[in-house]
Amino acid sequence: MKFFLAMVLGVSFLSATSINTESVKVFWGGYKTPKKVEVNGSFSDVKFKFGKNKNTLTQALENATATIDPMSATIGDDELKTSNIREYFFSKFDKDKKEIKVTLKNVVEGENVGTILAVVKMNGKTQKVPMKYTIEGHTFKAWGTLDLSEFKLDAARENLQKAVADLHENLTWSQVKIGFEAHIAH
Repeated sequence: MKFFLAMVLGVSFLSATSINTESVKVFWGGYKTPKKVEVNGSFSDVKFKFGKNKNTLTQALENATATIDPMSATIGDDELKTSNIREYFFSKFDKDKKEIKVTLKNVVEGENVGTILAVVKMNGKTQKVPMKYTIEGHTFKAWGTLDLSEFKLDAARENLQKAVADLHENLTWSQVKIGFEAHIAH
């Protein structure tokens, strides 16, 4: 009987797990050099909308949206790298298509792992990006990989690559890791 009660309480605990929507942070990782060295960054201007019912991860995340100002990209506290990514990459987006919009779909919630389909609209193009997520301790983290070529951003990537050729050893990769993380709320 104790085992059954513990199992029921455990299932109730899992289904009551959601994210603290106030703690969500968006991150990205670009790659440079032939060794594919990762350069991590984030965005400081992101507007989120989550599901009205936030009792479970699925309820909070299904159809949630993020609207991102790409000119708010930062690379840690490195002002030169931040300036370079803004000036030589993000400023090259089509003039009328400056914001990035992400909608989350098809959330599959497992035991501390799951999947999400991110529908990303960037530079006037929309692509689906599969994401995985994990929950470790009190932290939820989701990530996936997109290709800048699918968003007609080859010229912007090449512009950045040319501007920082020495630092990137003449190679800026078209793949970019995207993701978000948040604290878990029980």
